[in-house]
Amino acid sequence: MSVLLKRNKFLQFFQSINHNKIKYQGPLILRMYGLLNELELRNENRYILCNFIDQNSELFDLKRDIYKRNHDVSLNQLFLFAYHKARTNNLLNNLYGEYFNCIDAISKKVDTQTNLT
Repeated sequence: MSVLLKRNKFLQFFQSINHNKIKYQGPLILRMYGLLNELELRNENRYILCNFIDQNSELFDLKRDIYKRNHDVSLNQLFLFAYHKARTNNLLNNLYGEYFNCIDAISKKVDTQTNLT
């Protein structure tokens, strides 16, 4: 299956989910992370994680700028750090929100591009 077809199927699935009544967001965060990687959207994944970490850097007691340091670690390490910090600080809802907003923006961009062609 082509990457473009996978993207469209994923975005249709994502839009069909009722995001207001999700009780356990952890598994969905992991699934969104994995699907973004599978769809070759690793830069977007890195952006989501860096943005979340940066917004909470004081709470996480980070001394260095995450945007300068994020390429020193693998994407998996960055995800594990963000996910662990989100769980221990009751911020899974915030991390989920970062993924939700980014994927929603990507889906709108894909819809716009599809309508133009």
